[in-house]
Amino acid sequence: MILLAIDTSSEFSGLALYHQQSLLAQIQWASARRHSEQLLPQLDALCHLANITPPQITTVAVSLGPGSWSGVRVGISMAKGLALANDAQIIGINALDVIAWSWRGICAMTACLALGRGRYAVADYPISNWQPGNIQPHNVTLSQLAQLETPTICCDDLVWEQIQSTCPPSTTRIPSSTPPALVAQIALYTGGDVTTVIEPLYLGEAVITQK
Repeated sequence: MILLAIDTSSEFSGLALYHQQSLLAQIQWASARRHSEQLLPQLDALCHLANITPPQITTVAVSLGPGSWSGVRVGISMAKGLALANDAQIIGINALDVIAWSWRGICAMTACLALGRGRYAVADYPISNWQPGNIQPHNVTLSQLAQLETPTICCDDLVWEQIQSTCPPSTTRIPSSTPPALVAQIALYTGGDVTTVIEPLYLGEAVITQK
């Protein structure tokens, strides 16, 4: 089994390749909002690094969001295209599950990521006994972050800079680690039964450009 993991849910995109349970190669880069023009060249580079070809990919794991509207669509489109071309299995992963995964069994937390326009996606994770896909995310404003139920929040540096003045003074921040290999690890852990509906997980509002 060759598994490709795709994460384009934020401004930092990533791809990872696994053979069985072993990581072959991964790549992560600052994509900003240029996911559509960068994803295929990065996939070519990753396959060259791992010495495989795209037709060898038998399973695709992709982040469904929440996160970047355009990024999520691009990642899912690539995943569906590869799955169709290769008759491959496709697995959808919640982006907040990826944030929380490294801390599963260590501490309870609220995972948080930015949606833009002053809104954030959050999900509360217990210390253990949660399964990927079972924790429901919701979106909140900065002021609503003051009512966090857990005293610990997991997010990246950029999100923490935006929200720390709003969070209760006793809030402890732990860093999030979201390499694309984590998307693959969750898919391998679940055996592919995360979701049968591969559609973007949107929590924010659409950005409408006036013409």
